[in-house]
Amino acid sequence: MNPILGALLPIFAVIGVGWALRRSGLIPAEQWPAISRLAYVGLSPALLFSVISRADLEALSVAPAVLAAALGFLSMGLLVIVLKPLIPADGPAFTSIFQGAVRWNGLVILALATLSFGLDGEVLVSLIMVVTIPIVNIMAVTVLTIWGTSDKKPDAKAMLWRIISNPLILGCLAGGVANVFGWFQSGPIADVLALMGRAALPLILLAVGAALDFSALNARRHLLAISVTLKLIIAPLVFGGLAWTFGVRGEALAIVVLVGASPGAASAYVLAQQLGGDRRLTAGDVTASTLFSLVTLPVAVWIATQLG
Repeated sequence: MNPILGALLPIFAVIGVGWALRRSGLIPAEQWPAISRLAYVGLSPALLFSVISRADLEALSVAPAVLAAALGFLSMGLLVIVLKPLIPADGPAFTSIFQGAVRWNGLVILALATLSFGLDGEVLVSLIMVVTIPIVNIMAVTVLTIWGTSDKKPDAKAMLWRIISNPLILGCLAGGVANVFGWFQSGPIADVLALMGRAALPLILLAVGAALDFSALNARRHLLAISVTLKLIIAPLVFGGLAWTFGVRGEALAIVVLVGASPGAASAYVLAQQLGGDRRLTAGDVTASTLFSLVTLPVAVWIATQLG
């Protein structure tokens, strides 16, 4: 079996359990936002801190891969802007297509990289997250400000604070500081953070499943097809081409392609709701890209491994 597919199956099984728990009412729908917030704000930073604080960063050559990923997101954003005259969508729908093309579910990819490539994959994805989260957020907010319908325009200071206070970024930065100074490499605090971190990914995957909205797949299917094609087919080619150009090979190349081929993230829906995007189209994009990525992710990584 393809190792990526072998890693994907348990991940999607947990996502399916999350959907079933919400659908059955065993865990009521109104409780899922709190579960998601616990995983995102409370547990995921502990996971990222634990991973980066103990990593042997000197033995890893991550700069070309991180640079390729950052340029990949910028390139996809530019591509969608260039294609705007050809996309038959109003302003709010265009913002949803843009978010669908550039947003990625970093924690799902973190789980996949951990199962497929071990600690090195986990560290590389974590570092890509800390660099690209600000880039993606700034691009998305800018596009929603221009083409969204909300009269509520984002405050620059509030947007900056939102980025620098992002729990995932803070967890990565704190882990980097601890790594440099040799803090919390072992002992009770390290053990507590590691234990908390181990709970993060299962809860995140359950919350991803709970957020799937299959009814949204009927919303503007032609635009949904454009969005999913950009994210799951075009983006991996762009990311892989950039990584190859920068000399990234082997597992690092496969991980950059994984990042490019990631399904959408539920945070796109929140931003669409706040700044006047097409919420229904965004919900459909997150659901469709999550489902179809079960097929496209292993294919994209298999191609990358053959080239690298």
